[in-house]
Amino acid sequence: MYHAGVRAAQSEILKTHSQLTFQEAGFRYSLKYAPGRVTYSATNGVNSETAGALWAFGAGKIAQTYVLEKGGAYIEGRVSYYTKLGSLDITPGHSATPPQDVEDALGQKMDGDTARRCFSCHTTAAVTSRVFESEKAIPGVRCEACHGPGARHVEAMNAGEDDQSPATIMNPKYLPPSDSVDFCGACHRTWADVAVEMPTYIGDTSLRFQPYRLEKSRCWKESGDARIICIACHDPHRPLDHELSDYDSKCLACHSAKPESRGQKAMNTACRVGTSNCVSCHMPKYEVPHLHATFTDHYIRVIRPNESDHGVPLP
Repeated sequence: MYHAGVRAAQSEILKTHSQLTFQEAGFRYSLKYAPGRVTYSATNGVNSETAGALWAFGAGKIAQTYVLEKGGAYIEGRVSYYTKLGSLDITPGHSATPPQDVEDALGQKMDGDTARRCFSCHTTAAVTSRVFESEKAIPGVRCEACHGPGARHVEAMNAGEDDQSPATIMNPKYLPPSDSVDFCGACHRTWADVAVEMPTYIGDTSLRFQPYRLEKSRCWKESGDARIICIACHDPHRPLDHELSDYDSKCLACHSAKPESRGQKAMNTACRVGTSNCVSCHMPKYEVPHLHATFTDHYIRVIRPNESDHGVPLP
């Protein structure tokens, strides 16, 4: 998360690829890096539009999208860099239909609410006291992005007072299950974000939204379960674990043949197939072609033959 946003001129991707181009229909796009400046342009061969790229959102493990500034307005660039391709393609959420003119080819203008949300998830301190001030944004997701202002906490610790009360610091660890997942979902998309704000049918794009998929799980139930909230499996202070076996202990803590050893009632019987690499079957990975990436499906379930869910093809 620390690398969720950088100023475009500091983007390692752009430093490595000093000129990127993309062609669609009658339009040609160009992203050029020079020390201290990145320019983004679109042309149809007759007319051209150019804007400065100020921010690069996304760590680049999958993709990186560029926020442009023109005429005092922010614009989400129509094309993004995709790591798997090593080149540009259409930004997620943008129409596959070619733009009407070169102005539209630059990208989508961001209204105030959209800009606020984008900066809030990719930078720190762009919004303070409910006021959006993008010029004060600190690149990436830092401590205070999740924990809130920390000055009083630092003062208490320096004074030898081990005070982690809500009066000095906000600790998401103590949120109720539903609130905890919604807290992470503020950036990773909650059920409400998908159900209310997005088209009825979004197909395999929903795989990007882990909290939404997680809350579809049968074991989540109405009020949630603290044993399967986001931070039960992922430590936000450490790099993501990629070994499938690293998550077995989390699964078996609930689906155990001997739940009494933990003083808890098992949510279900132990798996009849195996006790290792649980997520390979119950949280499989699927490729999303238009995003040029593979995502782990956080909808925990027993997958039946020929099953399908919201456009996601399943074996």
